[in-house]
Amino acid sequence: MAETPKFEEGLAELEKLVTEMEAGELGLDEALKRFEKGVQLAGRLQKALEDTHRKVEQLSLEGAPDAAPEGEAGGPGGEGEDAAPAPAAKRSRGAKGASAGPTLF
Repeated sequence: MAETPKFEEGLAELEKLVTEMEAGELGLDEALKRFEKGVQLAGRLQKALEDTHRKVEQLSLEGAPDAAPEGEAGGPGGEGEDAAPAPAAKRSRGAKGASAGPTLF
């Protein structure tokens, strides 16, 4: 069974097919064959991209607390300009202070 080509190899092959077709030197039958091959290859490449995207999302969710390096927005101790302010209950305590839990609303 033939090994599935790597993404980069498939992309290079697709680019070659496009270049050959754009040159306009192919006969109609040969151009159609290459077009069909290109459509199939593009579909496989799109699926590979989607699979990789899902894997990245899953890994990001699994490692969410450690996703950003320390000192950057979202990282431990980070205070980047896009960082959300701390919840009100953690910024200051009202009269109920120590006995009340965090304010949810």
